[in-house]
Amino acid sequence: MKTKINLLLTLSIPFLLLNCSGKNYPQIYLPPVQTQSNGPISLPIPGQKNVPRKKSTTVESKKQHRVSSFSAKFKLPNKIKESSGLIKVDNKLWTLTDSGGKAELYQIDERNGHIIKTVKITNASNKDWEDLAFDDNYVYIGDFGNNKGNRKDLKIYKIPRASLKTQKSVKAEKIVFSYSDQKDFRSRPQRSNYDCEAMVAYNGKLYLFSKNWQNQKTRLYELPTTAGKHKAKYISTFNTQSMVTGASINKELNILLLTTYSALLDVNVWAFTNFKGNNLLGGNSKRLNFQNTIFGQIEGVTFIDNYKAYLSSEAFKKYIVSLDSMLYSIDFSGEFE
Repeated sequence: MKTKINLLLTLSIPFLLLNCSGKNYPQIYLPPVQTQSNGPISLPIPGQKNVPRKKSTTVESKKQHRVSSFSAKFKLPNKIKESSGLIKVDNKLWTLTDSGGKAELYQIDERNGHIIKTVKITNASNKDWEDLAFDDNYVYIGDFGNNKGNRKDLKIYKIPRASLKTQKSVKAEKIVFSYSDQKDFRSRPQRSNYDCEAMVAYNGKLYLFSKNWQNQKTRLYELPTTAGKHKAKYISTFNTQSMVTGASINKELNILLLTTYSALLDVNVWAFTNFKGNNLLGGNSKRLNFQNTIFGQIEGVTFIDNYKAYLSSEAFKKYIVSLDSMLYSIDFSGEFE
């Protein structure tokens, strides 16, 4: 009976999603059949058996047998069931919640998911927090969720990195910005190409990756890390074939990870390498090759070691479909080493 229920849930998700209208859920379309050899992945629903993905007949690489692995670690607490960003900094794991949540950062115990510490940002509000990034001295909180495409108050909060170790509350500097190429500010819920949920800090700059509801691509923008008002400079566009929801960069290996999900919540993880200068999307690109296909809503990603990362998902509930907010680990060393 359990197997039949799980099968019903899996088959029902695409049809039920047709009626989703919440801020986080895209309008549904039937995407084209993926033909790339290293096809999309999704993450396991706890208690459901993984079903091996059928291998594509398309030949694109001499290393098709190399795959990445993933596993579920634990369910996240209800307080952070909408985890929308992750960083592991100074050997501590931190997350935040998106719109409607408190202006706080949460340290997570990597053994069980319990909240160890909370740091409040005293002069901030959580309009739509979507990602975290860090450099040698600061942590950056991206309040740039823009589902309708009409926000004119996009900002990034900047706090001292050391404050996460020593403080329970901290006042932030503010980096206020707009996109250099945005001319249309009409409200277009889930139809704008100026939403954003992904950011990294790299070589003294901040880099943002747009979540394009319309064309399933991502645009890369560059911002200074200094407080004040700025224009986010357009750099390049990449066709992710789905919507970007998180970013993390390994500065030692120069590998950028982007997480995405499609309108039907199947998840991809893209790796970018051999990029030069500020065009982080301009080098080699590879969609990581996982064997299993299940649905999920991944929102956060952070490197935890070379070729290893954590992913976090938001809880999803609609009709009979219910997915917990989870932390996952991935190992993609098999595709690079």
